[in-house]
Amino acid sequence: MARSLSSVEKALKILQTFTAQRPELGLTEIAQRLKSHKSSVFRILSTLLSEGFVEKNPQTHKYRIGLKLIEVAQRSLDGFDWLAEASPLIDKLSREINEIVHLSILDKGEVVYLDKKGEGQGQGLTVSTRKGGRDPAHSCAMGKVLLAGLPLEELRRVLSTMTLVRRTPHTITEISALERELERVRRRGYGIDNEESFPGIKCVAAPIQNHQEKVIAAISATVPTPRMTKERMREITKLVIETARSISERIGMRSAP
Repeated sequence: MARSLSSVEKALKILQTFTAQRPELGLTEIAQRLKSHKSSVFRILSTLLSEGFVEKNPQTHKYRIGLKLIEVAQRSLDGFDWLAEASPLIDKLSREINEIVHLSILDKGEVVYLDKKGEGQGQGLTVSTRKGGRDPAHSCAMGKVLLAGLPLEELRRVLSTMTLVRRTPHTITEISALERELERVRRRGYGIDNEESFPGIKCVAAPIQNHQEKVIAAISATVPTPRMTKERMREITKLVIETARSISERIGMRSAP
């Protein structure tokens, strides 16, 4: 039993020796890194090779991570409950800024609210949003972030199906103006709703990205206009971006340098 455990541990350590900087390693290199005998490492490598967890480059005769390990990792990422990871972080953000925080995804030109924190606490703001509810993407900060995160061809397809309904005097109602706004969102990394969905309410949103750095969701802080001073805007924007990045890193996005 002890020898079996030792072999498993050694196999895991072998897999961890491969890095982005050193994607291929020879038998001698691996043995040296593990401070193990080559014969022992070779036996484990042979098992990993037969199961597809490592591959051997026929040109260099060095080992590298196999497709089987990549498939296992992908299944793990696909099944990851990222909402459970996000919920405590947006709750923390809501309590820190004492404002309402939403989390949403994009569906057919609309945002779909998946979570909402902070209503009824502290400042007493109430907005007519609910989990599972929808709002037009063009008029809210999260919608702008989600649209801006789409590949260009997909964005064009989505925009061609949207009707930019005027919800307040500040709502963007022309596609060309919305495209310019989305470009600004991409440049600065966050979106703003300047009383475009509800009169007297401003929002700031940031993207959540997965392990492929694809925008899969967005979070936003909802603040009454009188409370959203320039200083408060800077403070909240910073915290929203930091929270979105923390969620992204928890679900697999590479950390920023």
